[in-house]
Amino acid sequence: MSNRKIVLWLLAFLIAIYSLLRLSFIFINFSSFSFSSPAEFLIILFAGLRFDLSAIFITNVLIAVILLLPLKFHQKSARIGITILFLLGNLPFLLFNLVDVGYFHFTQKRTTADFFGVATMGDDFFNMLPSLMRDYWGLLVGFLLLAVVFYKAFQWFLNRRTGKSKWWFVEITVTIGLTVLLFRGGLQYKPISVLTAARYTSNQNVAAVLNTTFTILKTLGKDELKNYDYDKKMPSALTYFNPMHNYANTGVFKRMNVVLIIMESFSKEYIGYFNHGKGYTPFLDSLMQHSLTCTDAFANGKKSIEGIPCIVSGIPALMNTPYISGQYNSNNLSSLPFLLKKYGYSSSFYHGGNNGTMGFENFSKMAGYDYYVGRNEYGDKDYDGTWGVYDEPFFQFFCHELNTQKQPFVATVFSLSSHHPYAIPPQYHSRFKDGEQPIHRAVRYADYALQQYFECAKKQPWYYNTLFVITADHTGPSIVSHYQTRTGIYEVPIVYFAPDDSLLQGQYENVTQHTDIVPGILNYLHYPDSFKFFGNSIFDTTVSNRFAVSFLDGTYQLITNNSITTTDFDTEYHFVLRNAKKENDSIKASNTLKVFVSLYNRSMIHNKLTEDE
Repeated sequence: MSNRKIVLWLLAFLIAIYSLLRLSFIFINFSSFSFSSPAEFLIILFAGLRFDLSAIFITNVLIAVILLLPLKFHQKSARIGITILFLLGNLPFLLFNLVDVGYFHFTQKRTTADFFGVATMGDDFFNMLPSLMRDYWGLLVGFLLLAVVFYKAFQWFLNRRTGKSKWWFVEITVTIGLTVLLFRGGLQYKPISVLTAARYTSNQNVAAVLNTTFTILKTLGKDELKNYDYDKKMPSALTYFNPMHNYANTGVFKRMNVVLIIMESFSKEYIGYFNHGKGYTPFLDSLMQHSLTCTDAFANGKKSIEGIPCIVSGIPALMNTPYISGQYNSNNLSSLPFLLKKYGYSSSFYHGGNNGTMGFENFSKMAGYDYYVGRNEYGDKDYDGTWGVYDEPFFQFFCHELNTQKQPFVATVFSLSSHHPYAIPPQYHSRFKDGEQPIHRAVRYADYALQQYFECAKKQPWYYNTLFVITADHTGPSIVSHYQTRTGIYEVPIVYFAPDDSLLQGQYENVTQHTDIVPGILNYLHYPDSFKFFGNSIFDTTVSNRFAVSFLDGTYQLITNNSITTTDFDTEYHFVLRNAKKENDSIKASNTLKVFVSLYNRSMIHNKLTEDE
């Protein structure tokens, strides 16, 4: 068989594999997508070929060139060398495609190049690997079978290759030209990117069009933000959003303690208070009856490494790479500890995970916390075997540790037991039954740990002079269709509770987001100084424009009380009403998004997160 035919057969083989992986990805995660018709499903499959060809050609161009050379590979060393080159150019990427088949329901996005930065921060990846291999052994077996198929197929191609070719130079030139053309996606002005997939389907289905090889290759080195200036071209831009805040005239500064409790993966879906009593958090449900509970609250990110900076420092996850592992992580930043430090507040960050996990320890220092307490400081007892210290003993430890902290204090605790692999102490296996998903039992246990924390806290001298704020870092796996939509994947609880304030009760029904939490806390305390923060206080009655911002697969999303707006700023804006009874606010929503992203990007690029421009 001629060299040219061998390369064409190899191309057909790779297209078939990528198509099979896409079908597996779609069917295993079918509930995460929304296909309006069979025609849309077929469009997604055909559009996916464009991205598959782009990925296949760039990862196999060297192999194709070698196969087209007028050489025979009779020597064993030559055959071994080219086989290894073929396998190394394909199998690692195919492994990531398979990983996304099983892990997509956690992240709701294809893996991108930021994985490598996150995986090398601390020992999390290696600690989690055994449990991942145990829980996803089917994918591992699938990968090993795929590796065997790739090896056998390539040997079949090599055995039938003649090595003769008159036109080898032309064929190689055409192959290289096709590689350039297909990797950029055609002759259009701009090369295709991750966000190009949105042209073929709704935002919720973008991941079905893409493949993971493409998303990794296209996001390598793509951390830089664009320096938009929409706000400078818009009259009265700051009426849509103003990052500068001042609550000096709201009352006398209250030197209350602040305890910020971040519950791992506590989706709104898991909480009975929001779901007609169906949930796994009986204690949190009861606490919400005596708190100011936000009924339309959203996370700004989809990962823990994104959620913590959003909550603590008002840095929404509007980049491909999380702030903590990205190129802007040395910027000056604002934060709750920094802003309260000048008024004598001490500060601490508690997380039962292994020290160094996801860069939280380093970030806490950057955010101005006086000290960080992790598994190293807690000790080896109560270790869950993978992730860190079980929630109940760590929360008790946190409660008693606050007695040693100088008041007033600001303390943050981040739970972990409701993180995969969802380990709970053996003595509770019979008490907390399995739910419809593995995470549900862990959520029950974490809610119990939270209850025991408050039982401890109410006996401490600082309790009645403390504002507690409870939220989740991001959402977890979902089985309810509403929480699998592009908006639903960000819905989390945000709860404000002060034991000695009977007025801090009821429901806050406007849209709010993670980056609103710190302004809300400072507004409640009547903080006397101006500060810059990319959020709005829910207590600020002068703010009429309430919204939540997120970013996924190259597309920005803005949620308001009335509508949802999505755009990549390069193509059209998609606008849908959330409430048919409300008026159309598409112009206001699009202008808000333009102003917010322009101010945020420029502040990040020019290291102006803490000061006005």
